[in-house]
Amino acid sequence: METRHSEWWREAPGPTDRHGVCSSELIGSFDIWLSRCLSEACRRGQNLAFFDTDLFRDPDGLWNGWAHIYFDPDCPPVLGDRWTVYEIFPAG
Repeated sequence: METRHSEWWREAPGPTDRHGVCSSELIGSFDIWLSRCLSEACRRGQNLAFFDTDLFRDPDGLWNGWAHIYFDPDCPPVLGDRWTVYEIFPAG
């Protein structure tokens, strides 16, 4: 049986060397980034929304480039369908 790997991370905009990156490396970078952002959102008492933008390697060699915002639970922004929202704190 043939296993088909997701290609989402290869199709998003980013540097030309991205085709040589294995998916586990990109997912590992995303895990670190998301953990930091969720921690910051909890510290602020806010929710988190993000989407993929132009990914790049940061000085530590990790992938980065996810656009994100923190927002108050009672004042959610109007977001397009590209956004993923982590509603950590419910409204009102």
